[in-house]
Amino acid sequence: MNYTIAHESRIGGRQINQDRVAWLATDDAVLMVVADGMGGHLQGEVAAQIAIDTVAERFRKEANARLADPGRFLAASLHQAHETIVRYAAACRIPPHAAPRTTCIACVVQDGQAIWAHAGDSRLYLIHGHTQGPARVAHTRDHSIVQRMVDEGSLSHAEAASHPLRNRVFSCLGGDETPHIEVSRTVPLQEGDLIALCTDGAWSPLGEKLVTDLGRAPLDTSVPHLLDAAEHAAGPGADNLTLIAMRWEAPVAVAKSSPDSSFCDTFIGEAPLSEMEIERAIAEIRRRQPPNSNGAPS
Repeated sequence: MNYTIAHESRIGGRQINQDRVAWLATDDAVLMVVADGMGGHLQGEVAAQIAIDTVAERFRKEANARLADPGRFLAASLHQAHETIVRYAAACRIPPHAAPRTTCIACVVQDGQAIWAHAGDSRLYLIHGHTQGPARVAHTRDHSIVQRMVDEGSLSHAEAASHPLRNRVFSCLGGDETPHIEVSRTVPLQEGDLIALCTDGAWSPLGEKLVTDLGRAPLDTSVPHLLDAAEHAAGPGADNLTLIAMRWEAPVAVAKSSPDSSFCDTFIGEAPLSEMEIERAIAEIRRRQPPNSNGAPS
């Protein structure tokens, strides 16, 4: 496989960054995953970290060079992440209404095809064919109240952008309701196609700029520039912002960026994360919380 990947996550105007991002790769498969801890609930960043760790660990276990069934892997991984977050909340005696929750979007690229799954309003954009002419763009449908209103025809896209309920989602990982996890069809990739996964703190202020500007420069330049633009547009109250993007090239030679080790150590040859290692990561997140944040009882 021949591809490049770049990503960045920023705190914005918040006290803590509840976004998480990671990518992992074998010779035949790539996983990208983004999670956005929900700020209205205790320890949203813990929920996001659990989601990232759970999906990454399962990829390490199942992707022996390649995944047998990427769609089934994505659905099972997100459901497992949900159940792990629920168990964590129960162990910490966090009441259901305040339990940690996170949105999540994950994508697998294998055999020159992409497939993804999501819960919530973190998005995936597929920018297809932009090197041959006008790009064809698709993005995931948000699992949100305002998206339902748009689908029903009671709200326009312009009205949705500023609606007071625009951040209310009806599907997420964690909490006392089974999430709606939507798995895409498999999409063949062409040379130069771009895939972007991002939290609402990135896509909401950018609008069409994300689509028009992502491919104008190498990804390690365009990704931070887009987050600069999103922060500027959102102002002092900017949400956490996270963006990871892949440029797919013709499969001639391998040319891939190095995965980031700040969220997980990445290549498949390493041992999967143990339950103890996940608990240590969660404990470290809790130690880094600001003194005035609301921790869960132990």
